[in-house]
Amino acid sequence: MAELENKIVLEDASQEDYERVNSLTKDKFDFVPHEGNIHDQAFETKPVSYLHDCFNRFCKSKSAIVGAVIIVLVVLYAIIAPFACPTGDTSKYPDGFRDSYFSYATPYNAMFKGTGFWDGTDTLTINEAKYYEYTHSDSNHDRLVKINGTRKIGSVINYDAVIDTYAIGNKIITLSKEDLDILIQHEKDAGVYQTATSIMKPIVDYESYLTEYRSYLEENQSSIGITPAIIDGIISQMRTDYQNNADISYALKADKDRNKDKLVPNIPTGEDEAKRIYKTYEDGSLVYYQEIDGGQYQVRVDYFDYFTYLNGFEPYFIFGTNASGQDIFVRLALGARFSLILGVGISIINFIIGLIWGAISGYYGGTTDLIMERITDIISNIPSLVVLTICSIQFTSNPQFTNTLGSSGTLILALLIAFVYSGWVGVASTTRMQFYRFKGQEYVLASRTLGAKDRRLIFKHILPNAIGTLITSSVLMIPSIIFSESSLSYLGIINFSTSSISSIGTLLNEGQAAGLQNYPYVILFPSLVITLLMISFNLFGNGLRDAFNTSLKGSED
Repeated sequence: MAELENKIVLEDASQEDYERVNSLTKDKFDFVPHEGNIHDQAFETKPVSYLHDCFNRFCKSKSAIVGAVIIVLVVLYAIIAPFACPTGDTSKYPDGFRDSYFSYATPYNAMFKGTGFWDGTDTLTINEAKYYEYTHSDSNHDRLVKINGTRKIGSVINYDAVIDTYAIGNKIITLSKEDLDILIQHEKDAGVYQTATSIMKPIVDYESYLTEYRSYLEENQSSIGITPAIIDGIISQMRTDYQNNADISYALKADKDRNKDKLVPNIPTGEDEAKRIYKTYEDGSLVYYQEIDGGQYQVRVDYFDYFTYLNGFEPYFIFGTNASGQDIFVRLALGARFSLILGVGISIINFIIGLIWGAISGYYGGTTDLIMERITDIISNIPSLVVLTICSIQFTSNPQFTNTLGSSGTLILALLIAFVYSGWVGVASTTRMQFYRFKGQEYVLASRTLGAKDRRLIFKHILPNAIGTLITSSVLMIPSIIFSESSLSYLGIINFSTSSISSIGTLLNEGQAAGLQNYPYVILFPSLVITLLMISFNLFGNGLRDAFNTSLKGSED
């Protein structure tokens, strides 16, 4: 008996195990004291709710945090940019800002001014006539920034020039008498009225010059070797150039073509400033405006300064402009806003429908599940593109829809039906699978045994365990919808160009039309935004999945 008190008896143990266990000494153990009552100790930490615990686990995923931050930044950009930027003022520009004179202006950031990068400049190859025009313009802003080099091919000289795309020179505009008086008073207040830096520029008297030059050609047609028909063509071409280019305020002439030995028009005279052909009054003073109709006046203005005077801000655009002169920075924000609202709204609708359908199908099973699955099979086998095309055609051709909803509302309704028609099927399938997975678990069976009703079993026991997978699939649906809408707009299947709506896909379509080689920035910024959205939503969705999946609790520690 004494031997048994000091040794531990192991049944069915080997001699080696027996010796190892009995070699243990008392100093290697901490004995529980017998004094007093033994009871559980109170928790020293505060209780954590399910959502709080999910949030704590979500914060441990660095990639998910990065994705969430990017999404927040894009959302803030989509909300704030149209209000912060003057071109997004809908009260001033109810149909959206656009100015065709600033078509394809390159991106401008004041921080990079003079660097040749993101400073509103572009590199072009220009001929001698353009070089003369840029260097002899009477605009307040020099369009020619610098010449990088020259190339001579035969007798023709071409210049590699850096051009300021915002210094667009002079334009001819029409003003009412009231607007003209306000402009004149503005210049007088600024002390620049009828000076070299005035917004209004002297009017070009090209008709008088062309009459004079026609007389010269007719007098010398024999020695020059031209016919009256050629003279008519030369004068007509010169008139067209003067009318279409308000920067030409000097005398043009016709000259012998260097290669074909015939007269061609539109060669600058090459003479100094004294050859300006401005219109003057009898006293010799310059004419800055002239009445063309009752109460209407024609004015030649430096358009950059006139735009600033008229709109209250300088025409610089951080992302540049498109073919219509629309600010890409604001349009991209509006497009991102529309795409996000469309993606989130449709995802919520699909999530609700799919959750209800999948829960009923998966929980009750049997005949109910069989019938519901066959219905989803039929729906999912009809392509959403077909539904979208049918809805778009039917709605746009229906006067009741177009009159009530407008062209924009009709297209949005077509998109809504096309994406919701079968978009919920994936959520329903995932929900059904999760309910089949959890409805046979012991805790569900125990709760049912204790009298829990179906509603409690679904919402208290099964759904919380399945919510992680469902939320992930729903969040990932958002970038899928955004990408689908962008693809449809990019391909022209959905055309928002006739409406006031812009989406990321619309801007991508404009970038394709502009050409990647000529105007890469038009497609660059929308591409960056949609890429960031796709990546960040995937990172964010994966983080939510891990946070809501209770089976992964503690695995990240």
